[in-house]
Amino acid sequence: MKEWAMTKLTEKQLARAREDFDRYDTNGDKKVTVAEFGSTMEKYLTPEDFKALLAKINSDGNDEISWDEFLTDYENDLGT
Repeated sequence: MKEWAMTKLTEKQLARAREDFDRYDTNGDKKVTVAEFGSTMEKYLTPEDFKALLAKINSDGNDEISWDEFLTDYENDLGT
Protein backbone atom coordinates (compact mmCIF):
# COMPACT_ATOMS: atom_id res chain seq x y z
CA MET A 1 0.00 0.00 0.00
CA LYS A 2 1.10 3.53 -0.67
CA GLU A 3 2.26 5.25 2.46
CA TRP A 4 1.61 8.90 3.18
CA ALA A 5 5.32 9.72 2.77
CA MET A 6 5.24 8.26 -0.75
CA THR A 7 2.36 10.40 -1.94
CA LYS A 8 2.29 14.05 -2.93
CA LEU A 9 -1.02 14.62 -1.16
CA THR A 10 -1.36 16.65 1.99
CA GLU A 11 -2.54 14.87 5.12
CA LYS A 12 -5.99 16.42 4.63
CA GLN A 13 -6.18 15.26 1.00
CA LEU A 14 -5.02 11.78 1.95
CA ALA A 15 -7.64 11.58 4.70
CA ARG A 16 -10.31 12.66 2.20
CA ALA A 17 -9.13 10.03 -0.29
CA ARG A 18 -9.37 7.36 2.42
CA GLU A 19 -12.88 8.50 3.37
CA ASP A 20 -13.95 8.33 -0.26
CA PHE A 21 -12.40 4.88 -0.74
CA ASP A 22 -14.03 3.58 2.43
CA ARG A 23 -17.41 4.96 1.29
CA TYR A 24 -17.17 2.90 -1.92
CA ASP A 25 -15.84 -0.18 -0.06
CA THR A 26 -19.21 -0.99 1.46
CA ASN A 27 -18.25 -4.40 2.86
CA GLY A 28 -14.92 -3.24 4.32
CA ASP A 29 -12.73 -5.80 2.54
CA LYS A 30 -10.14 -3.17 1.47
CA LYS A 31 -11.07 -3.31 -2.21
CA VAL A 32 -13.85 -1.79 -4.25
CA THR A 33 -15.68 -4.15 -6.55
CA VAL A 34 -17.39 -3.12 -9.76
CA ALA A 35 -20.74 -3.59 -8.00
CA GLU A 36 -19.74 -1.41 -5.04
CA PHE A 37 -18.38 1.34 -7.26
CA GLY A 38 -21.30 1.11 -9.65
CA SER A 39 -23.92 1.40 -6.92
CA THR A 40 -22.73 4.94 -6.26
CA MET A 41 -21.49 6.05 -9.65
CA GLU A 42 -24.52 4.88 -11.64
CA LYS A 43 -26.35 7.89 -10.22
CA TYR A 44 -23.91 10.26 -11.90
CA LEU A 45 -22.56 8.54 -15.03
CA THR A 46 -23.88 6.89 -18.14
CA PRO A 47 -22.96 3.19 -18.50
CA GLU A 48 -20.36 4.13 -21.11
CA ASP A 49 -18.79 6.79 -18.90
CA PHE A 50 -18.77 4.38 -15.97
CA LYS A 51 -16.92 1.75 -18.01
CA ALA A 52 -14.37 4.35 -19.12
CA LEU A 53 -13.82 5.55 -15.55
CA LEU A 54 -13.46 2.01 -14.27
CA ALA A 55 -10.92 1.20 -16.99
CA LYS A 56 -8.93 4.31 -16.06
CA ILE A 57 -8.83 3.54 -12.33
CA ASN A 58 -8.58 -0.27 -12.44
CA SER A 59 -5.13 -0.42 -14.01
CA ASP A 60 -4.66 -4.18 -13.58
CA GLY A 61 -8.05 -5.00 -15.12
CA ASN A 62 -9.16 -7.40 -12.36
CA ASP A 63 -12.54 -5.67 -11.81
CA GLU A 64 -11.54 -4.61 -8.29
CA ILE A 65 -10.12 -1.23 -7.34
CA SER A 66 -7.33 -1.46 -4.80
CA TRP A 67 -6.33 1.36 -2.48
CA ASP A 68 -3.17 1.92 -4.55
CA GLU A 69 -5.16 2.19 -7.78
CA PHE A 70 -7.67 4.52 -6.16
CA LEU A 71 -4.97 6.72 -4.64
CA THR A 72 -3.02 6.93 -7.89
CA ASP A 73 -6.13 8.06 -9.74
CA TYR A 74 -7.02 10.48 -6.95
CA GLU A 75 -3.56 12.05 -7.18
CA ASN A 76 -3.79 12.28 -10.96
CA ASP A 77 -7.19 13.96 -10.77
CA LEU A 78 -5.76 16.56 -8.38
CA GLY A 79 -2.77 17.09 -10.66
CA THR A 80 -0.17 16.19 -8.05
